Amino acid sequence: MRALLVVRPDARTHPGGDLIHAERTARALNDIGVEATLVASDAPDATGYDVAHLFGIFEPETSQRQIEALRRHSVPLVLSPIWLDLRPLMTIAPQVERALAARDAAGVERRLRDLERRGAVLQSRGSLARTADRRLAAQRALVAEAQVVLPASYIEAHLYGEGLRATALPFVVAYLGVDDETFVTERAPARSGVLCAGRIEPKKNQAALLYALRDLDIDVTLVGRAHDARYLALCRRWAGPRTRFVEHVPQDELRRMMSRAAVHAHPSWLETPGLSSLEAAAAGANIVTGDRGSEREYFGSEIDYADPADPRSIRAALLRALDRPPRASGDALERRLREFSWRRNAEATRTAYELAIARVR
Repeated sequence: MRALLVVRPDARTHPGGDLIHAERTARALNDIGVEATLVASDAPDATGYDVAHLFGIFEPETSQRQIEALRRHSVPLVLSPIWLDLRPLMTIAPQVERALAARDAAGVERRLRDLERRGAVLQSRGSLARTADRRLAAQRALVAEAQVVLPASYIEAHLYGEGLRATALPFVVAYLGVDDETFVTERAPARSGVLCAGRIEPKKNQAALLYALRDLDIDVTLVGRAHDARYLALCRRWAGPRTRFVEHVPQDELRRMMSRAAVHAHPSWLETPGLSSLEAAAAGANIVTGDRGSEREYFGSEIDYADPADPRSIRAALLRALDRPPRASGDALERRLREFSWRRNAEATRTAYELAIARVR
């Protein structure tokens, strides 16, 4: 079987979790005998392939061009939506940022209290809500083009099924994997500090994280390039004296940082479930994530969850995580994560390919 895996055209110059997801899947597919080729293009050429696999519909216009190109080759389409409802990110997250831009902490708290009262209205009315509605309509049309959908969790399947009205489409869950080399069998004798690894951007919510930690006497390290200067400035505004920003480190060094951190924190607006959180958990850190995506399906009750819209919730989750004892090798969270492998992901993906091919015969 020959499979063409397709990511957004700028994936290699602006890498993210979707590219890592696709690269790991392609590698694991080749290991189990599926000839998988990965391309970053908005005009993929599927000549000679048995199936095409598109990663992500978060940029609907780009995805539409990709699907139109694939359709010209009459190749079965499998879709990994990498989908979560962006409405809170599009409507509430900007208001949280506005609150964090207040003159002082008292002003931030006043604005956050006001946002609590207006949150439901913001998600249903106004220009941002209408933009979210148009985006959903475009994504509904895209997902309907697929023969089979390949969500990364049952939670994602439920969310896109309801949000995109796609409950009738066949789907196969392909859980993301955790690389074997990320598991640290010998725990560091002493861990300290909070680490957040990922692009510095509104989706990852680092500004709210730093505000929540602003008066704690603790080392905080953010590793990742900034989405833009404005958001980076907002993060720096609430960074404490023991906060440092590191734009990039090699993967081996990042894993060492994860193996030394007491807590890895990603109170994101949406994740499926966050590859850096998976890796940090495998490296032995206690974990804080948001509660809007599929994190619970991967981590269960072994980590701490926070409401990304509420810095008080983020602070409480961080304090709980910092108060947890150091994790032991082979603990319940490690045993849980070892169930998630890229080989298992590839086997589920191959099943989806076979189903898609059968559906068009």
